[in-house]
Amino acid sequence: MKIDNCLKVIEKSHKYTMKNFEYFPLAVKEAKGSIITDLDDNKFIDFLSSASTLNLGSSHPVIVKAVKDQLDKFSQYVIAYVWIEEAAEYARLITSVYPGGIKTKIAYTNSGSEANDAAIKYSRAFTKRSKIIAFINSYHGTTYGSMSISGCTTLMRDKMGPFLPDVYLFPFYGNDVSDEVAEKESTKQIEEAFEKYIPANEVAAVIIELVQGDAGILPAHPIFIKKLYNLCKKNGILFIVDDVQQGFFRTGKMFSCENYDIIPDGMTLGKSFGSGIYGSCFIAREEIIDTFGSPGHVSTYAGTAVSCAAGIAAFGVYYSKEFQELLASNIKLIEKLEKELKEKQPDYIKTVRGLGMSRGIVINDKGDKNMTYKIIFRCYEKGLLVISIGGNVLRIQPPLNITPELLEKGYNIINEAIEDYKNGKISDDVLKYKSTW
Repeated sequence: MKIDNCLKVIEKSHKYTMKNFEYFPLAVKEAKGSIITDLDDNKFIDFLSSASTLNLGSSHPVIVKAVKDQLDKFSQYVIAYVWIEEAAEYARLITSVYPGGIKTKIAYTNSGSEANDAAIKYSRAFTKRSKIIAFINSYHGTTYGSMSISGCTTLMRDKMGPFLPDVYLFPFYGNDVSDEVAEKESTKQIEEAFEKYIPANEVAAVIIELVQGDAGILPAHPIFIKKLYNLCKKNGILFIVDDVQQGFFRTGKMFSCENYDIIPDGMTLGKSFGSGIYGSCFIAREEIIDTFGSPGHVSTYAGTAVSCAAGIAAFGVYYSKEFQELLASNIKLIEKLEKELKEKQPDYIKTVRGLGMSRGIVINDKGDKNMTYKIIFRCYEKGLLVISIGGNVLRIQPPLNITPELLEKGYNIINEAIEDYKNGKISDDVLKYKSTW
């Protein structure tokens, strides 16, 4: 594998930009569908989807055409002052599929972080309450508001405080606990807090990822969510779902809440919102969004025409019969492949988990903190782009429309990488590139 040109770009980046999470020396030259090509013409199967921003893969022809057509007309004009047809139409499409058929509206934002900031603002304004409940191991973004409700690493908080007041983080109960534990313990600390030090009538919202991404693709336990949802309804607390990473069919459904039979008061959407073009929103019951008029919540680039045009085009793909059939088939295949992988590597894989095409492979590192990194680096050397989160969890989020052949090949590479680790074939030299979460 040649990496000369990639290393030149990395050297330049180190000199002129903030250091990033350097998993491996890969500088992208081109990306098409589920294949990434670096500057040295090495090719990689994409199991990352650019952090789930490319649910339809890179450079999807329908999206490319929509973006080019929009650029021929105009790229952007601030919707704080004028009306944009593309923004209105995309909002109509998204609100039309909100669970439960309730009337909703959209507040456009630029990123998932800003969408979660918006959720905090609207929740406090609508309820006239100040307190926000979020969860340990959550990741909601890197703006001050979204960092204040995040609880996955102190690296996001060190030297940056103070953060927003009246934010309380509680334990998250995933489907890795038993039904008995979820029933008995999952909302116990919150209920005790309501009795002793957090008046429930001062809580504006609960903001939660139904699949915690940076905790290692951990779905919430259904009993926990039902109890939490009912607790919110009982106390007039808004139930807000952060669907930034898991939205747009990543979990097999348009919205992750559709796996839990609940109807949130609002959701934050981002990442694949613009199918590779930045964009996001806070979508909520219309009376919540109507809390503000301008300039209560405006942003120069929010609802940009190109992003909305891309989103409209993607919407048509998502709801096509062809895509839905491929998605259903891929979900069955990925569940089969991860089960087979666990059976092949029982000593090195603790468990596999996730929803839909959002999967986590939990590595049994046996005390070797470099084991997971060595495995993903060997995957990279063999032509697969996959990263780790939650310490020792392989993040498996390929494009939803990846071909079955590439999906199988990717899992074969993971198995080969584990075999190479077992046989001592991965040198410590690869650790020089390690700079992950």
